[in-house]
Amino acid sequence: MGELQKKIFIALCLAIFSAMLGMGIVAPLLPVYAQHYGATGLAIGLIFASFSISRTLLLPLIGKVSDKKGRKIFITAGLFLFSLTSIGYLVSTTIPLLVLTRTVQGIAAAMVIPIALAYMGEITPHGREGAYMGTFNLFFYGGLAAGPILGGIVKDAFGMDSSFYAMGILSFVGFLTALLFLPEKKREDNPRPVPKGYRRFFKPRTLKGIFIYRLCFSIGIGVTWAFLPIFGDNVLHLSSSRIGILISLNILIATLLQTPFGKLADRIPKGWFVSIGGIMAAAALILIPFTRNFTEIFWVNFLLGISGGIAMPALTALVVEEGKKIGEMGSMMSLFVLFHSIGMIIGPIFAGFTSETLSLTATFVGGGFIGLLGVAGFTISLKRRTKLV
Repeated sequence: MGELQKKIFIALCLAIFSAMLGMGIVAPLLPVYAQHYGATGLAIGLIFASFSISRTLLLPLIGKVSDKKGRKIFITAGLFLFSLTSIGYLVSTTIPLLVLTRTVQGIAAAMVIPIALAYMGEITPHGREGAYMGTFNLFFYGGLAAGPILGGIVKDAFGMDSSFYAMGILSFVGFLTALLFLPEKKREDNPRPVPKGYRRFFKPRTLKGIFIYRLCFSIGIGVTWAFLPIFGDNVLHLSSSRIGILISLNILIATLLQTPFGKLADRIPKGWFVSIGGIMAAAALILIPFTRNFTEIFWVNFLLGISGGIAMPALTALVVEEGKKIGEMGSMMSLFVLFHSIGMIIGPIFAGFTSETLSLTATFVGGGFIGLLGVAGFTISLKRRTKLV
């Protein structure tokens, strides 16, 4: 890796860590915060889904424009918008205002996450996609992992408003890091006009399987992020700090496994890691409602973390490989995040509906079975290959 690539790599990792740390602080506290203002299960699902709805609508456009105009402008603008949403949370004392703030935060996420992934994918050496994307994911998930713990501690010690202030400050640090240290990188290596439409991205069998898997896996994530805090608060009667630990635990374990399993994915067929991780995640979701205390749910979340650590480096590496073949990394990563966003829309709404009409048990068990469908779809899409990639 050359000197410029090192600079880009470090700046991207630090910027994304700060932004994800800020996001992670608020996310696990939000369901209980919304309940305080009278939110029902379905309303909580809508609050969480609004983030992904706005992100989903903008992703195709932002990915395509970034392939033509460059990456830095989107990353810095998105990080600045992240920091401003902390003010939105401070003044959001009604459900519509919370939905609006989450919608704006979703716009910021559409500008930052897929474009940072695309930038990282472009500087990744051929044959080392797993190692490089695993290291990037280390910073990405590391911020999300540390955020809920920090948010729970800050909230218990100083109140909810302090958590929002902390989110804003950390996101602004990410903005300054990108503004000062991230160089612009335009699409100069391939001056051909970018083709219109996304149909060509659905022709390769590998990509079909990846998108199906990402959708179903993200539905499970949406269920967990929106309703694990509710389960911990209403059923297990846990403190905010303990709920923060639970949310952080699975992300932290996944974070620590990103680099080693990313390196393994460069040597062993990546599809095996994707499938095994998906099965483990589904099993963990199904087990959550049957836990009876903090110790039991702690170990179930530990299993959930291992699943993400095994699956995500390999899955991201597969996307980078396909993006290099097509030559439009921004559009590719936007599609990858798009299916994650759709899953994060469906997951919370599905969870809100089932929790109100059936039970919390049905919510988590249903999310687990949807995850198994994703594994099946991924495997079927790749079944003609002698190896799972």
